[in-house]
Amino acid sequence: MPDYAYGGPADIDRAIGFLVALDNEQRNALAVLEIDDAIDELQREFEKSSADAAYRPSNDFIARLSGYLEMADDAARP
Repeated sequence: MPDYAYGGPADIDRAIGFLVALDNEQRNALAVLEIDDAIDELQREFEKSSADAAYRPSNDFIARLSGYLEMADDAARP
């Protein structure tokens, strides 16, 4: 998503939903731990951005978020 622009808590919430669904389908223990870590990070950033409308996560986080949203879009395509 090279043209991705951070859209606030709604984008983070959508990424959380995607990763939770992915986590539920995963059977590899290491992958589950990695997904759980990503969900934890997303939840922390969701809480911060929900509490303060002026809050903007780091560029590194936004890049990861963009990747999660791109994967969610790919998974939603038939």
